[in-house]
Amino acid sequence: MIEDYLEAKKLGDRTYRNALLFGQTPYLPALDEKLQKEEIQGENRLGIMEIPLEDIVGTKTKARQQSFARNFMPILSPKTEFATKWSSLFDSVCEEGVREPILVYEYRYQFYVQEGNKRVSVSRYNKAVSIPAMVIRILPKRTEDKDNKLYYEFVDFYKDSGLYGIYFSEPGSYERLEQFLGVKSGEPWPLELSRDLRSAFSRFSELYFSMGGKRLESPAGDAFFLYLTVYGLPSLLENSTDEIRENLEKLWNEFKKSAGEVVLVQNPEEMKKEGGLFDFFSGGFSGNKKGTKIAFLYERSVETSTWAYAHELGRNYIQEKYSEAVETKAFENCNTDEKVEEAIKEAVSWGANLLFTTAPSMAQESIKAALQYPEVEILNCSVNTAYNSIRTYYGRMYEAKFLMGALAASITDGNDLGYVEQFPLYGTLSNINAFAIGAQFINPWSKVHLSWSGIEGADWKAEFQEKGIATISGPEFAKPFEKSREFGVYISSDGEAQSNIAVSFYNWGKYYELILQSFLEGSYHTSSLAKSHSALNYYYGLKEGVLEVILSRNLSYSSRKLVSILKKEIIDGNLLPFSGEIHSQCEKIHSEGAGSLEMDEIVDMRWLNDNVVGEIPPLKAFTKESQEAILSGGFLI
Repeated sequence: MIEDYLEAKKLGDRTYRNALLFGQTPYLPALDEKLQKEEIQGENRLGIMEIPLEDIVGTKTKARQQSFARNFMPILSPKTEFATKWSSLFDSVCEEGVREPILVYEYRYQFYVQEGNKRVSVSRYNKAVSIPAMVIRILPKRTEDKDNKLYYEFVDFYKDSGLYGIYFSEPGSYERLEQFLGVKSGEPWPLELSRDLRSAFSRFSELYFSMGGKRLESPAGDAFFLYLTVYGLPSLLENSTDEIRENLEKLWNEFKKSAGEVVLVQNPEEMKKEGGLFDFFSGGFSGNKKGTKIAFLYERSVETSTWAYAHELGRNYIQEKYSEAVETKAFENCNTDEKVEEAIKEAVSWGANLLFTTAPSMAQESIKAALQYPEVEILNCSVNTAYNSIRTYYGRMYEAKFLMGALAASITDGNDLGYVEQFPLYGTLSNINAFAIGAQFINPWSKVHLSWSGIEGADWKAEFQEKGIATISGPEFAKPFEKSREFGVYISSDGEAQSNIAVSFYNWGKYYELILQSFLEGSYHTSSLAKSHSALNYYYGLKEGVLEVILSRNLSYSSRKLVSILKKEIIDGNLLPFSGEIHSQCEKIHSEGAGSLEMDEIVDMRWLNDNVVGEIPPLKAFTKESQEAILSGGFLI
């Protein structure tokens, strides 16, 4: 009917005028014009499929470009043949639907119509969600550009799932989604899973956009994946619309931040309370919250885990120093999602208003709990975690590792050192590289032989013994109540540790004290960072006193002096381990005279220094337990 054409034309005319008002081209973009400036690798014919109408953004050629406004609504006179054909097509689609698939070219997620512009226009006017199309994909030339890498990750994801419409802002997200869903990258998905995810995303995005999601900076895919990790896929398939909307409202602050917007707080002063009129007239906060209850969740028992034991020492320190203001309680063996959930529930029932989950594997349950118990402040011991409903805390251990590398090189006969690491996580590679750079600082010819203890069948002691390596950086600590010298930097003979030289460790008591002080004085909630929508990661180091280096009494005074001087220079900010010229095993990373790498570059390192002998193995090389730890930490190899 011509009346519908007139209504559609009104929508087109309005979009046309708005485009001119804001200095934009009022017509549909033509792909052919765009490709004149691009390098193309090839084409793939994908076949017939349903594609999202909102992802159709233009025409393939200029032929019909000026018949439509940018929203695909018509702008030609109602007296034209074009208007008559559009009206007839509208009547046909209303009666029978779109009978023939359109022909489109896909380029970087978006579709451009070769045949069927009017079918797209009518379908959009009818508020349809998708349309059948024969799709031909045009592939851009592969580059190292972030957006290019992300697009090719989508191409691989599409091969597995056959799904369009789910787009992310950060590389690695498609692989994380597949891992979350329990499917392997590079293998076709079961048809039922593809149908379920398509249905879930359609339901999610409809509600997400109706609540204002289009005004947020991140693509809907980022928000969708976050929702899945918190509430699960069955929630979107089985829950009522009201229940899903309620879940979205709880997550909305998480959606507000940009993907990957992680603020690494490196100085406690950054979290100090900012004064204002209220503070002036009220006299400020008293600085003493009596009745504060703090819960600590450990992945393993204190008797069997050095990590849990170290945090337990921190808890004891807090309990003793702040005995009049706080009460603490520990929950051990929280090594499954169910046990973490149960421990948090018990802690909340006990009255905890501050809760520390001390392992990266507890992050997902922590965010769920933060949404369920908004009155409880929850912090997870990890780094580079992009949530703002919880905070995270970790240490700049690479500073201490630089000192350990320099010391190890100074006492070693020859050039070879050993370094043991269990598996790669955020911050792990910066520790390895800082140790290697520290060794280079003292001995330019030093070589650091890297061995991963978390690899299937690994025997790092035998490996180092075979190579004749005597000076080794081993695990941070021996197991609690176990007599062993195989920790820290030690000297080995015939494969057995003979003497410890030094050990670096976290002073969790000091760390917890810094966080607790901000909580008790009120700045935990009132600083400008606390009020932002950023994901806050505490990332303290030697200067803040959360890291310690203990030296053997048998070391010479000159070795002690070396470490003391270097430590002071790091604390004073005069020595930055990742400043100046740096070379990886493959290329120059940093130029001579350059300042330090950015903190996010240090946390998310994916390379090894040029004096490291070894590699970063693929995920499948590690034991099942190690793989789970790597994935739970969000680090993709």
